[in-house]
Amino acid sequence: MELTYFPIKDITTYTSKWTIKARVLEKLPLRQLKGDNHLLQMDVVDKNVSARVRRVVITLQGDSIRIKFWGKAAVKWDEVVQQGEVYTFSGGSVDLANKKYNRTPHKYEITCYHDSVIERVEDAGDITSQRDHALLTIRDIKTMGDVTPAPIDILCIVNSVQPASSLKSKAGRDIVKRVITVVDDSGYEMEMVLWASHANMEGIEEMEGKPMLASRVTIKEWQGARNIQSTTSSEIRMATPENFRDSGKLSQLQAWYDEAKAKNEAFRTLKPQPQTTRDNYELVDVATLQAKTKGNFSVNAKLRKIFWKNKEGAVKLWYQACPMCSKKVIMDPDTSRFTCISCGDASVTPVTMYFFHCVFMDHTGKINAQVMAEIGDKVVGKPATDLVDWDQDKIKHVCDVEATHKDYKVSGYLKVDTYNGETRYKFHVNRVNPLDYAAEAALMLESMQITYDDVLRFLEIGTDEREVKRVKTE
Repeated sequence: MELTYFPIKDITTYTSKWTIKARVLEKLPLRQLKGDNHLLQMDVVDKNVSARVRRVVITLQGDSIRIKFWGKAAVKWDEVVQQGEVYTFSGGSVDLANKKYNRTPHKYEITCYHDSVIERVEDAGDITSQRDHALLTIRDIKTMGDVTPAPIDILCIVNSVQPASSLKSKAGRDIVKRVITVVDDSGYEMEMVLWASHANMEGIEEMEGKPMLASRVTIKEWQGARNIQSTTSSEIRMATPENFRDSGKLSQLQAWYDEAKAKNEAFRTLKPQPQTTRDNYELVDVATLQAKTKGNFSVNAKLRKIFWKNKEGAVKLWYQACPMCSKKVIMDPDTSRFTCISCGDASVTPVTMYFFHCVFMDHTGKINAQVMAEIGDKVVGKPATDLVDWDQDKIKHVCDVEATHKDYKVSGYLKVDTYNGETRYKFHVNRVNPLDYAAEAALMLESMQITYDDVLRFLEIGTDEREVKRVKTE
């Protein structure tokens, strides 16, 4: 007689002494945190069940839930549990799921320990290997307050496919990138950036106008615009009744798209708009900038100071970054390999990128600005890789003497936060150029609706009047 296991759908914080039988759908790489702490996460799904609906027996896919391991338990079970296999789990605790990091549909998540009981069992074929998707719409992505670091799932229609391009990182690594635009029945359109193998996956160029299921993709935000990007753990494929169980939703989405295209409807876009200094950045002085709360602005200001060291006096100008996403990488002290948590890449060759704060000022005040990557090359005047092996005296001379007291046109994105009742301005610089005095003078004249000819005529009139006065005096 087969043992009866506790259904995942019934697990709550009030249940105890449960044993579940589930397949490991996805096992994330073991993460090393601060100190000797570790984190292991996996998503599991239990068996399919039969249900009678209007005298018809249908098969319902099992439910999924997140299981987490910390510390020594993470190290122990990482060596035991394998993705795709079936296990029984017992001896864990149940907590509310943190939806900031956990996008499984279940309201709860399980934490297992070093002494939890996890045993591999025979695969009877009654447990699906398909994920239970927690789908977001493009409108959901647009309206969410803060970008979630957790991977998301999205069902959409591919509206256009751009050719793949090859990029070369600073480390000399070739990276393949492809940008596609996707839409859904929320009426919005956004960009999806496919990297590496996803950019060249089979059939991608023939997917225009067809439904796509993108699992475990991440949301990125830059200058107020959002897109979604693939990582090494993402799964991108054409959505069909065979791999997406809600065939009704799939048919509804396709019918909506076909009707929208037939009517030549325009989609509301989340794509970053082309940037020009005059169209997207409002030219203000520093005092006006500090009165704002959010938006794209430009200021004509002098670089007053670069914060190149921390409170302890150590140099803090750069960080080791992933060449694909520019996020900070973590080094494994045992293997000396670098890992990118954001991309899920267990071995990356990092590049040195600037990340520092500096002060810009004009006649109305000063503001603290955040500078990173190639913008730092322009501000400091040298690439970060040049400074890595320098001593502090040389770095001090460059940052305190050579780089400062220069005039720039600084463009960036302003965001204001309140912390403990204190207002903090975050001005993220995304463009900086030496100030062109002639161009700025022309811009000022244009804003006053005055031409150079008007100025010359005024000067000529002034000369004539002075000449008349001189003659009368004589």
